Parts: sequence; structure tokens; C-alpha cells
Amino acid sequence: MNTMFLRPRACVGLLLLLGAGAAPAVPSATVPWIKVDQFGYQPAMQKVAVVVDPQAGFNAAEAFAPGTGSGQYQIRRWADDVVVHTGTLQPWKSGATHAQSGDRGWHYDFSALTAAGAYYIWDSARQVGSGRFEIGRAVYAPVLRHAVRMFYHQRLNHAKVAPYVDARWADAAAYERPGQDRSATSRWAKGQAATARDLSGGWMDAGDTNKYVTFAQSAVLQLLDAYRMSPAVFRDDFGIPESGNGLPDLLDELKWELDFLRRMQDASGTHGLFLKVGVDNYTDISPPSADARPRYYLPECTSATLAGAAMFGAAHVVYRGFASQAAGAADLLARAEAAWARAKLTTSGFTVFQTACDDGDIKAGDADVDAQGQLESSVLAAIALYEATGKAEYRAHVEANYARVRPYNIWWWGPYWAPMQVALLRHAGQPGVAASVASNLRSQKSWQNGVISLTDFNGGANGTDLYRAHLADAEFNWGHNMTRSNAGLINLDFEAFGINSTSAALYRRIAEQHLHWLHGANPMGLVMLSNMASAGAESSLSEIYHTWFANGTVWDSTRTSARGPAPGYLAGGPNTTYTGSVAGLASQPPQKAYKDWNTGWPENSWEVTEPAIYYQAAYVQLLARLMGTADTQAPTAPARLTASAITRNSATLSWSAGRDNVGVVGHDLYSGSTLLGGGLLGTSRLITGLSCNTSYTLTLRARDLAGQVSAASTALTLKTAACS
Repeated sequence: MNTMFLRPRACVGLLLLLGAGAAPAVPSATVPWIKVDQFGYQPAMQKVAVVVDPQAGFNAAEAFAPGTGSGQYQIRRWADDVVVHTGTLQPWKSGATHAQSGDRGWHYDFSALTAAGAYYIWDSARQVGSGRFEIGRAVYAPVLRHAVRMFYHQRLNHAKVAPYVDARWADAAAYERPGQDRSATSRWAKGQAATARDLSGGWMDAGDTNKYVTFAQSAVLQLLDAYRMSPAVFRDDFGIPESGNGLPDLLDELKWELDFLRRMQDASGTHGLFLKVGVDNYTDISPPSADARPRYYLPECTSATLAGAAMFGAAHVVYRGFASQAAGAADLLARAEAAWARAKLTTSGFTVFQTACDDGDIKAGDADVDAQGQLESSVLAAIALYEATGKAEYRAHVEANYARVRPYNIWWWGPYWAPMQVALLRHAGQPGVAASVASNLRSQKSWQNGVISLTDFNGGANGTDLYRAHLADAEFNWGHNMTRSNAGLINLDFEAFGINSTSAALYRRIAEQHLHWLHGANPMGLVMLSNMASAGAESSLSEIYHTWFANGTVWDSTRTSARGPAPGYLAGGPNTTYTGSVAGLASQPPQKAYKDWNTGWPENSWEVTEPAIYYQAAYVQLLARLMGTADTQAPTAPARLTASAITRNSATLSWSAGRDNVGVVGHDLYSGSTLLGGGLLGTSRLITGLSCNTSYTLTLRARDLAGQVSAASTALTLKTAACS
């Protein structure tokens, strides 16, 4: 075996050492060639183990000949060794080698087992087993908690101390010194007090400690969508300082980032947003609190302003559903509209964009966005603002530009534009949207569903992928694990928005297989999250590329330290475009193009093992949506719609709000079939702009967080006062 690459688990014959007293009936020997989701499965999930015999790649010298006779594979209870399921391995493609993984293999389907409990797989012919896994409704709850807490570990200007963090990953607040985040100065006037701004808060972007507005866009939008799609799984007890305040901890964590974005807007004085905050060299300093380097910012840029408008607008729609957040939600909407107006001015009506604001002086990522990407941010902002306000200006911008944005304009709804895909499909269901626009958005998605390779149920319908989670070779590049998460999400979008609804169950199974791949049912046998032994993983990432958990520090590796990196970080993943100096990594079969290490230049492990907030957000959304049940219950209709204080051109309307199992986030007011106002909050509103001496037939519909709309209220006939 090439020792550069990680061997996933112990080899045949490794005895598990048991303590004194009564011992569980764990397998006497485990092997790394029986691949399962190391955390386990929900009861209704399809459950298929992948049993492999490596043929190519870093572990080609290993060999495994499983028992292929009738009934030679078993599921046994972990506690008492009782056999609860028996099956026979089914060969994949008659024993062919799967080129993308370099393995040949078999499948063992034990989907019929739904009883909650802890289990392992046993090969009765070879007398070896798998690691432990569980079946249960809450099997992923600890995993989600760690994955969301990754953002807490990424907080800047905030001390990580007990009881909110394990002592192994405690650290004082970073960048609190003079000239750092609370008084950062301009990259163009370094150290000049006149340019100092308070740009504290927010998350480290990735393995570096810089903060980027443009890079935050997809992370913030995908986390907001994760909550919108599966609110019930996000609890208020994830162990952060805000836990127990009545707001789900995911939304508390998002507020930490949103408050930073507020400061990036306030700092400009124009309602635009600054672009980036960071340092001007590549030196790694660990832990972050020890870093005394000055911090600098890049001033306002159209890309940051548009991203800010999109994030503020989308956040308003979520936070307005909480009575405790009413003031903050109103502030988010005001900021979104102010940023929109600023961007409209600075881009000359969204036609000319600044694309060279970042000169690279602040290391490391280039925060600039090309013109196409900025147009797309403007559409994301307009979709959110139309849902929030119902204003025709925002709807008109979407209708004028939706055919110009990816993925629509390239006819490939792939895994790189997940926030846009959800936004477009959600927009198709908004009140007042032209029927032709809604039809185009949904039919485009439906057409692509018939041909897109990402929706191919590999290992099911046609068996393309031994590991049952197909992605094309070209998708094994930087950030592959985000790409994989988004591929799963595309399938869940089909289900959520009723695209080809007869195949909804198939799409969910595809998404599940991508999750299982990330949880260890892959050629490396690695859970693609850091340090997850405490959550049940036998083999998770021991190292990630990160300034804090860097090579040579006490957090370097779980193999050499009781600390290692903090739990729950999703690494970039296999990358066949790797350019570093480690020989043979890029030439591995695509699914094996991974090494568990964190060394800097020239080995460039950041190309493979670095985490990022946007990788993490995609994974959190995939996990949450598979854990939860989509909200399919529409609100009840509003009641008792009445009018008072009627004048020639206005009236005050009052009503009883609709009720919903999750929560009503707004009401849409119609005159006949014409939308007069969208997203109305509360239970009363002054309506202006009416015509004198005119009769109106008004109805109201309630809308919930998932975008579902109630039936119409009882109609109210209103006649304005006579014209003067």
C-alpha cells in the first residue's frame, strides 16, 4: 500500500479490546471493505452496504473475497449478537471493476430492517464484520449539531470558552487588538486612523481567517433555505451562548454573520457594502487569538452590495416569522432595499459592474465576482425582495433577467448554482408572477430532469456507480464535497417543488445515497467530517487544512493528539485537479483522489482538505432536509377581513391571521386577481393608492415559510369615498 494515503480502518484480524465486566457482543474482527453509513440510517431509508475488493488506486494491493453464498451476510445486533437480517450479496456488473473508484464489489440490501437499534454487518463465511451503525429516527441529530457548531468555531471576535466549547478547542477572542477588526483600516490607507472602521464579528471564511461578503452569499442563502425547508430539525439547544433564547440556534448563528454584514454596510456610509476584511500576508498563526497582525478592508464594491441585498432580503423573510425578531427583520428589509437602490445607482441600472475591486493585497481569496455573477446576485436579491414586499419593481427585474442567469441560460441545472435554483423555483410559486414565467421555470427544470446525469439513480435503475452516488469525473475538483451535497439537494428540490412528482421517492433515495457517501460509504471508508468518533464514526477525517488546526500544532491530527481539529468540519474532498507536490494523488481513480493531511506549500493540502463555510452550508442543508419531513401543510385562510377609515384613496384593513403548523410569515392582498400587496405582516395595514368612488373586492391569503399559500379569505367589498 502507498503510505501517503490513509488506510481507512483496521485490517482483518484486529481484535477489539474489551474492558472488564459485561461486554457487548461486538464483532471479533472488522474489515475496511464493508462500507456503510458509519452513523447509520433512518428507518424508512433504503439501506445498502457496499462490499468491495480494491483493484486500482492507493489500496490496490489489498484484497477481499467476501462470502457470496446464499444467506452468508447478516445484520447482527451490537448488544447481543442476535441475527436480525440475512441476505445474499449481489455482484455489481458481474464482477467488473468500477473505473471511477478502482474497486469491484457487491451490494447487500437490508432495507427491510427498520427496527431502531445498534447493529453491525457480519460475513459468516469470512468471520469478519463492519463497524457499528444505528437505525433510528434521530440517528443524525448529533451529526447535525456538530455540523452547525462548525460555524460557532469559525466565529471571530468571540471567545470560545466553557461551557460552550470543549476545553480542547477553547480560545480567546481573536482580532481584538488595536488596528484589528474593531478598528480595521483601508487597504489603500493602511494604519491611517481616518479610515478605521468597526468590522468585527462574522465567520472565518475557510481555513484562513479572512472575511468576505461575496463568498458569504451562498453560505448564508443555503443555511436560510435549510431552515425554510426543514425548520423542525433545528433546535435551540446546540450548545452555543444563545441556546435557550427561543430562536433556533442555526438562526442565532446566522445572526452572528448578518451583524458583521450590517457593519460592512454601515462602514461605507452609502448603503453599499465593503468587500473583504483580512491580513496582507500568508503567515499562519495558531490559535487565531494569538494573531497580532493588523487587519485591513477593501472598500465598497458592486459585487458586495448586490450580495448584501440578496442576503439581507432572504434573511428578512425568515426572521419576520418570529415575533421576537420583528425589529431586526424590519431592519434587514430596510438594509436590503437600501443596498438594492445603491447597486441600481452604481451599476447604472444593473448594466455595468465593478469586477476588479480586489487587487490581491489582502490574502488569500480573490473576492471579485464577474459581471454574470453580479447579475445573478441582483436576481437573487429581487426574488427575495419581491417575496418580502410584493413590489412590482422587483418582479419586473426577475422577469426581465431570469433567462439570462445560470442555470437557466446554460440549460444545465447542475450542482453549482443551488441557491439560484431554489430561488427560481420558489419564485415560480409567488403571487402575481406571470403564468408564462412560472411555466418556463418549471418546464425548464422538468426538461433537464430527463437528461441530467446528476439525477441518475446509480446502483438502482442502471447501476452506473458501484457506490450508488454517481457524479461525473469532472465533478471531482476543488470543493467536491459541496458539489456532492448540492447534487443531493437538486434531487430534493425535485421532490419539494413537485417536479415530476411521480418520481419523488426515487429522487429522495438518490439524495440519501449522496449523504451515505459523505458518511463513509465511499472508497476511502472515510466520513468526510473531521473528528467525529464521538458521534459514532469509526473512521473520520483526522486532519484538515486550517490556520487554527495547522500542521505541527497541538490540533494537528487525531492520530497524534487528544485534540485534533474540532468536530464537524466538512473538507473539500477528492480532487483530480490537485496541483501540489504529493506524487500520485491526482492520478488516483477520481473517488480516491484524497489524502488525509494538512501540509502547506508545496504540498498544497488546501486543495483537498480545506473546509469552507459554503461547503458546510450545502452539507448542513442536505443533512437537515433528509432528517426532516418537508412542510406540506398550507396555512388556514385569514378570517374577519374588515375595513375602516375609508377615504377617497385609502382604507385601513384588519383581519385575523391564518394559522400554520410552522408559522405564517406574511399575507398577500388581492383585488380580484390583482395583487395589491405581498408579504403583509401583522393583522392590519393602511392601504393607499386606491381610486376614488371605486368598488374593490378584496381577499387575503396567508403564506408560510415554505412558500405554501392558504385558501382565500371571505371576500370584502369596499367602496372608496366619492371624488371631490
